[in-house]
Amino acid sequence: MPSSGGPNPSPPLLWTLNISRDLRDGVAVLAVAGRLGKASSGLFIESLDQELRAGRRRILLDLEQVDYISSAGLLALQTIAASVHESAGELVFCCLSEPVRLALDLAGLMSAFAIETTREGGLARLGARS
Repeated sequence: MPSSGGPNPSPPLLWTLNISRDLRDGVAVLAVAGRLGKASSGLFIESLDQELRAGRRRILLDLEQVDYISSAGLLALQTIAASVHESAGELVFCCLSEPVRLALDLAGLMSAFAIETTREGGLARLGARS
């Protein structure tokens, strides 16, 4: 006998990425939250490009709230690092979530980036007063 209402279908999975910005002693701090994959990597790269166009050359990426990263996300990190380098800037990653740390490690990229375990450590590395 069919039920009159049945279970509600689950909502579609959203692959969202949120980026919040802060400026600390001339360092652009971008806190990234969500999923960094093919669908969101363009937004991620554009956010960093905006900082460079605004003349900010010291950038700290807080990746603590990134719960997923794909190969497209790893490529976005490499693209951003190259853009910052070409702009004679400095880029530091901090607070790596376990999925990001694991993906960087498996891809052999841990040594390719400046990484600090804390936001304060990243700010200090970029010359900001904490």
